[in-house]
Amino acid sequence: MSESIQEAACVVTVKVEGPITVATINRPAKANALSNEVVDALDTMADAVERAAAAGSTRALVITGAGDKAFSAGADISNLVGLTQSESREQMLRGQRVFDRIAKLPVAVIAAINGVAYGGGLELAMACDMRIAAPHARLGQPEITLANIPGWGGTQRLPRLVGRGIASEMILTGAPIDANRALAIGLVNAVAEDPVISATEMALAVAAHSHAAVAAAKATIRSGLRGGIEYGLEVEAGAVAELCQTPEQHDAVTAFLNRKVARS
Repeated sequence: MSESIQEAACVVTVKVEGPITVATINRPAKANALSNEVVDALDTMADAVERAAAAGSTRALVITGAGDKAFSAGADISNLVGLTQSESREQMLRGQRVFDRIAKLPVAVIAAINGVAYGGGLELAMACDMRIAAPHARLGQPEITLANIPGWGGTQRLPRLVGRGIASEMILTGAPIDANRALAIGLVNAVAEDPVISATEMALAVAAHSHAAVAAAKATIRSGLRGGIEYGLEVEAGAVAELCQTPEQHDAVTAFLNRKVARS
């Protein structure tokens, strides 16, 4: 898998630890800002994870930033200067496509927020299934302070995670929040001294389960959020029916029943 991401250079490093892949945004001198090169590297990384997941060698992905100061301070503003209206729109659509691809990966994706996650950095974290933050982490959508709005999914994912009122507060004031408030409002799942270790532990817990079931659960959750509860319930029923035919599900049910008999 490492060979398949050579073109990502060093701006996103990838380490495979058993069934877990850890991807690190590696621009600490720039607060791990998301330059065009980084977005391209994240896309390449997602492609490699998809192939590894299909081969059964990767069961979960952890995304973090280099150093202990920043997960990512957001988009590299220098890449946005001087763009025409059509170029700006394409730049936003490109980032949305890459983040959506990460969200759609058939494995659990966990953000280890080791420092600030602002703008595009928070949008990347929100594209992940779960988020674990360091105690000193700060999270925010400060685009309004630059006379703009989030463009890589923030206006859509943030309300779905924390509700309209709090999302509006964060987007319209641009003020960051600390890790404890992020935990209280459900923006992060946990606060941990070493978020990478905690995220890896969570990833291992997910990786212990059926890959097909994990992928189906992710797809079903996403379907309901995108298409509404009625559509989501239809997808859910179909996914359960399909999983009921898998050897893994048959084996798990048989083992459960055997344990129940043994205890009786």
